[in-house]
Amino acid sequence: MTGSAKIISFNDNAHAIVSSAGRISTTKGSANEIYEKSCSNDKEKNINLINKILSSGHESVIEHIFFNLSFDNVSVFVEQFLIEFRLASFTVKSRRYVDFGKMGYFTPDFSLYEQEKKEKLENLYSSHMEYLFRQYNELIEAGIPKEDARFVLPYSFRSNFYCSVNARQLIKIMNEMVYGRGKNYPELVELGQSLFAQCEEKLPFLAVRKPDMAKDTKLAEIFDNEEKKADQSKMPFVSVISSTEHPEELIVKAAALNYGCSDLELVNAWSKDEKKQKLIIKELLKTGRKRELEQVDFTVIFHKISLAGITHLVRHRMQSIIIPGYIKNCSYKKYVLPESIVEAGLEDKYREVFEKSEDAVKQLEELGFYYWDKAYLLLSGMTVPVMTTINAHELYTFFRLRTCNRAQWEIKNNADQLLKLLRQKHPVLFSYFGPTCFMTGKCSEGAMTCGKMKEVCSFYESNEL
Repeated sequence: MTGSAKIISFNDNAHAIVSSAGRISTTKGSANEIYEKSCSNDKEKNINLINKILSSGHESVIEHIFFNLSFDNVSVFVEQFLIEFRLASFTVKSRRYVDFGKMGYFTPDFSLYEQEKKEKLENLYSSHMEYLFRQYNELIEAGIPKEDARFVLPYSFRSNFYCSVNARQLIKIMNEMVYGRGKNYPELVELGQSLFAQCEEKLPFLAVRKPDMAKDTKLAEIFDNEEKKADQSKMPFVSVISSTEHPEELIVKAAALNYGCSDLELVNAWSKDEKKQKLIIKELLKTGRKRELEQVDFTVIFHKISLAGITHLVRHRMQSIIIPGYIKNCSYKKYVLPESIVEAGLEDKYREVFEKSEDAVKQLEELGFYYWDKAYLLLSGMTVPVMTTINAHELYTFFRLRTCNRAQWEIKNNADQLLKLLRQKHPVLFSYFGPTCFMTGKCSEGAMTCGKMKEVCSFYESNEL
């Protein structure tokens, strides 16, 4: 089974839209008049203008073209690579609800290996994949929830998802797959080349290749010091390592400006008055825009988040996130352990999966298994540290969704711990943050509600985190 990346739709008359955008700043006439003229122009004339604009470095005009992509039967490693591009929208199959026991898995191209070793490598790889999927199926049959059984799935398992993106970001994605971070992974390169080929056929002016985009640096060398690595077992789950100083004061000042208060002396006095802070922030959270919250940000490290859990985190697009390279930073000795596994008496069986996976990788390495192909042997439950800088507006959304009783337990635990830290550090602002029912007085889960709104609101009101 071969995975594919397909452009399933894009703007009609794309060349007219982009060339209109290129003309509007220097041409007389209304937006509609300029567009109609571009539509009547010869297509080649429009494309020549577009190429001229792009060659001068003005790439914003192509953001007016929008693409819908489908990724079919690719590895979940591809999904994880793609979903880190924040200027795009993704919808994926949920591992919480869909049974992945028969979805299949990606197999590296073993024809690239030495002839005398490739059969042994392929047999060992396939044998271990079958073992992992067997363990997943057995956990499901034993009554373990799918969202917990998924932690033993390897990063080779097949994924299907949609991506919607503007043309400028698509160019970046294709180049990252072929020439950038993905250049050592044949699966990513093949998919990127396929997207380039489709662009060359459908909209050739967008097939902009940047083969020199990845520069070699000595950064990995500088930080590669195994002896100084901290003991992860002693790390907290979450740390707030930086934040805007006196965020409540800044939010009050921003609100005053937004609502027309120009008396600087009064605004400064209000911004330091805790009662005024509480009143203004409480009312601000009822508004639609909440742009004042975007004036303050917080830098957080999630020290032990699973590869599966990263997906829940990166779905929040308005953040700047650092996710380290998986192969180098993951360890088969560091992984999440679901309570359902422990309660079912399956902890030894679960731990054995990680031990056998580590052994399988060692055996493959001894046979010359390529470094980049080890990505497919990573297990979804393995943990890495992740850093993000995120503003209070996006945190409003994050906490509203991720502290809800319906949230997946790992991200909920991380969200609760982060909220506890932020309430300790900035009590006025974050005393109002929590799940949707607590923040709005209404449950948004409909028929899937936990039915415990009163208890939940009481819990977050009492600050018992």
